[in-house]
Amino acid sequence: MKQYTKPLIIFLLPFLLSGCLPTIFTGTAGSVMELAKDRKVGDTLTDVRISTAIKGEFVKKNFRCLYSKIKIEVVQGRVLFTGVISKEEDAVTAVQIAWNQEGVTEVINELKLDKNNGNFDLVQYTRDTLITSQIKSSIFMNRDIKFVNYTVITINDIVYLFGLARSEEELERVANIASNVNRVKKVISHVRVQKLARKVKTTAGDSETPAANGEKDPGSEFLIDQGDDLNLNEGIGGDW
Repeated sequence: MKQYTKPLIIFLLPFLLSGCLPTIFTGTAGSVMELAKDRKVGDTLTDVRISTAIKGEFVKKNFRCLYSKIKIEVVQGRVLFTGVISKEEDAVTAVQIAWNQEGVTEVINELKLDKNNGNFDLVQYTRDTLITSQIKSSIFMNRDIKFVNYTVITINDIVYLFGLARSEEELERVANIASNVNRVKKVISHVRVQKLARKVKTTAGDSETPAANGEKDPGSEFLIDQGDDLNLNEGIGGDW
């Protein structure tokens, strides 16, 4: 195994010095996680197609500095960009590429401009990775939270939440977990809250009608998009 270590270091060294890290693709695992989220299969496939198309365009534009610095997440046609870039034109290019993809309904630009962002900061990268890992571990261990519905990204000690929440209470739990992790400066949520709708089978046949007068049928609950975007200035979508 040692004989492969030196060539690997030589391969990664130019990326570390230039501030551009290559992305490791984990297609199979990622696809399984996507399908486990509270989304229709068709919506999931559309999101994967959009994400793949955007990444492909990034590679064509500038692989080393555009593709590797910008993180892309897509949920229900909503595209979230996070990362630190050195040129304002890169953000404009990224947003334009996203809007050019069929099926995109919203582009959320959380790219931060830092003209001194020339070299890879290993200390900051390690700290951000540790913060993200701590948050994900805590969310995963909490039975009141559906872990796969959330994407957690940390950039320069600022945590970004993205995905689908089953309720405002669930999102509040996630945000509190994130905000209580050591060294976190701020938590920004772009999570969309869904509301529970109930359906009850009628005794006459297989047709279904909405439950009335607060009647509950725990075995037949499903999720309907409420359409509320939570951001910096709206209710639970603010800063923590």
